[in-house]
This record gives sequence, structure tokens and C-alpha cells, in this order.
Amino acid sequence: MKISHAIGMMILAVIVTIAIEESRIAGLRAQLQKSETAERVAPGRTRPEQDAADRAADLAATRSTRVAERPAPGASPTPSEDAGDFGKSVRKMWENPAGKSMLNQGVKMAVAMMYEDFIDSLDLTKEEADYFRDLLGAEIANQQEFGMKLMSATAEEREELMKEMERRRVENEEAIKTFLNNEEDHKRFEAYKDRLPERQQMDGLRAAMAGKDASMDGETESRLIEAMHRARKQPDVKDLSGISGMKALADGNMTEVFEKSWETQQAALRKEVSGILNEKQQEAFFEYQEQMKEFQIMSLKMAEKMMAPGETAE
Repeated sequence: MKISHAIGMMILAVIVTIAIEESRIAGLRAQLQKSETAERVAPGRTRPEQDAADRAADLAATRSTRVAERPAPGASPTPSEDAGDFGKSVRKMWENPAGKSMLNQGVKMAVAMMYEDFIDSLDLTKEEADYFRDLLGAEIANQQEFGMKLMSATAEEREELMKEMERRRVENEEAIKTFLNNEEDHKRFEAYKDRLPERQQMDGLRAAMAGKDASMDGETESRLIEAMHRARKQPDVKDLSGISGMKALADGNMTEVFEKSWETQQAALRKEVSGILNEKQQEAFFEYQEQMKEFQIMSLKMAEKMMAPGETAE
């Protein structure tokens, strides 16, 4: 399922997942090593593969549960429960060549998922297309880098990091405009990029509507994208992409901001979609939207725990 509200939040969710997974795997490896030492089989005997797999699955489930838990007020956090460990793990991953390589692969996949249709619409050579993909990936890579650094930064450090993130964003936008070197192409790019949160929902919406035998045609999809875009661009709907999303997360009120904006957005959509979708399509649309909301809130709450003031290790 793709996150609906903003591209920045999609990337942040990826960062959170990577941090959790890295910590989980490290813990699992350590526990497996202890288990192997404590339960070493006699020479000449072989432990059944299924037994080993079952133990690994149990350990993974236990570790995942501990990751999601937060210590009670006044309690001394254990290493597996201390959110500061996540910040350290994230920084460690960013500094590790293997970790960087994995993240770079993720950036390439994200660029292909988000922009390949637009890239194909331009008359570019292979070298030009590759360079353009690098420019598009730079913004995503910057969000990854700063998202990771923010997780273990002080309030003062976060302020400086967000300033640097904004500087890089402006610099990258200028590089893209210079590369396109065509006012019309640049306007098309800006319009395409501005509707990415809506475009990203279409695969899921198509599947949801097909499940109710209520498929949309191309014209209906285009009208729905525009309606969703207008709803998201209302003055009372907060933009949680990029630096504004990072700031709301650092301030610790992103879930609250998101929920208020979501309700405003949905009220506008309810008025518009009645003239675009039939009854079956509307039912599928709003069911899908509700599922996305719950998924988003779950991701945001986990991210807020990791970024909460006072959670970093001493």
C-alpha cells in the first residue's frame, strides 16, 4: 500500500522500517549466537533444519514485539527498548558502505516508481535520462540522509539539519530546471511532481474498485486525480512533505496535524467524488482511503516514538 499524503512521508516510513529492521536483525543474530552456545548439539549429530527455522522465527517475533514497546514512565530502558539505540543504528547504517549501497538501490527504485512515465515522455538520450534520474534521486537521498540524522539529533542540531535540507532542496530544484532547459517541460514536470501523492494511490484504487466490479476508465481516473489534488491543496490542509513533514515530526505533533488535515481533505473529497464516481466506485474509494489513513497513523506513531525528545541514549 502506498502512503497517500506526501512523498516525504513515504520516504520517512522507509527510513523507519530500515532502522527497525537493522536493529531487529542485529538482535536476532546475537540471540541466535547465544542459543547456539547454550544448546550446542553433541559432535556427529545434526539439528533438524525446521527446528532451527522455528527458533529463528520465535526470536524474530519476540524481538519485533520488544521493538514496538516503550518503557513505562520512570523505568530504566533496556538496550532493546531504548529508542536512542535506533538513532545510533540509523547513523551507523548511513556511515556503513553496505548500508549506503542498500539505500541507494532503494532510491533508484523510488525514482523509477515515481517518475519513469514522465522521463519516458521526454526525448532524452540514455546519458541524459540517467543524469536526470540522478537529479531526481538526489532529493529522495537527501530526505533519507536528513531523516536518519534527525533521529538522534538534539533540538539545536535538528534546526540546523532542516536548514541544510532546505538549502539542498532549492539547489536541486535549480539543477533540474537548468537540465530541462525548457519552460514548458519544467511546468509539466512541476505539475507531474505536485500530483505524485495522488498518482501513487491509483494502483491500489484500481485494485480496490476491480474487487467491487467497479473499474474506472482513463478519463475518470484523471478527474479523480485532479479532485484529490485540489482537496490536498486546500489552505487548511498542512503540507507534510519534505522539510515541513520533518519539522512536524521533530515537534512531536505530526499525527495530530495529519488527522486534522485528513478530515478537512476528506470533507472536500466527499463533495467532489459524487460527481465523478458511481456508488460502487465511491464505496471502494472511501474504504481504501480509510485503510490508508490507519496505515499512515500507525507509521507516524512509530516514527514519533523514535523521534520523541528525551529518548536518545545517554
